[in-house]
Amino acid sequence: MIPLKYVLLLMCGLFCLAVTPAYGKWIWSRETGWMESPSTAITSLEQRYKYALSLLVEQKYTVAIKEFESIIRDAAQSEYAEVSQINIGRAYYLNNDFKQALKTYEKVLEKYPGTKRTEEILEREYQVGIAQMETNEEGAISAFEKIIEKHPLGPVASDAQVKIADCYFKLGQYEEALDAYEKFLENYPKSEWVSYVQYQIPLSKVYHEKQQERNYGLLVSAREGFEEYLVSNPRGMHIEDAKKMIQEIRIIEAEREYNIGEFYLRKKKPVSAAMYFEYVKTDFPDTIWAERANEKIEFLRMIEAIK
Repeated sequence: MIPLKYVLLLMCGLFCLAVTPAYGKWIWSRETGWMESPSTAITSLEQRYKYALSLLVEQKYTVAIKEFESIIRDAAQSEYAEVSQINIGRAYYLNNDFKQALKTYEKVLEKYPGTKRTEEILEREYQVGIAQMETNEEGAISAFEKIIEKHPLGPVASDAQVKIADCYFKLGQYEEALDAYEKFLENYPKSEWVSYVQYQIPLSKVYHEKQQERNYGLLVSAREGFEEYLVSNPRGMHIEDAKKMIQEIRIIEAEREYNIGEFYLRKKKPVSAAMYFEYVKTDFPDTIWAERANEKIEFLRMIEAIK
């Protein structure tokens, strides 16, 4: 016969086992803070949603997407349906499937027009574009264009327009970059990006000119743009770069005018040649071409070709 005290201890142990809850591991997410990963039967909609979030935090993106899709399918009118759709986009984004992420966010805007989460979704679309800029500029441009198309005056529209221009610039499509930067100034003249764009426009002209056979009109326009930048942004972050670009362009302009003078010398028209040499000497005194132009003028006077 088992002593009574052992019977009581056995019964107490069984009771404790029956009432002790099962705890899963604790995880953290921005949406929920620290929470316990469900380890018992999941029955309520809230539990299902938290479970899907836990999968997302644990980087089990494919499974998480399926769980969120299941919530949308079973409770399309619930408060969890819209946020589940957004989190599907987030799962794709975290898994570097940016194309699907963008499609998913667009689907949210289409399915829930006027949603109070519009600003959040547009910001997420913007981040999709930013993530693609390093490897897929065309995809990034598409993402930014969708933002502007849907909400041209939205909170990230001006940022998106700048990034479209930056993508074209990075691709070496300087004419398209110019158009995009100028469109930005036209549509968002009060944006914090204005100073940056005022520098990028003449810089784009310089690079665009290098793709052609000496388009001096573009160079002069670029120089004027840099000079305007200096006036408009006396403490701008690109002050020294702008000054350097102006000087480089002035050297090119001086060389061009000097060569025209040389052309007239070869044509035996010393008076016309001297006119260009004087222009170089007067307007570009801080260049090597001014010194050479002065030597030509002195030579022409010495041989009495000019007065």
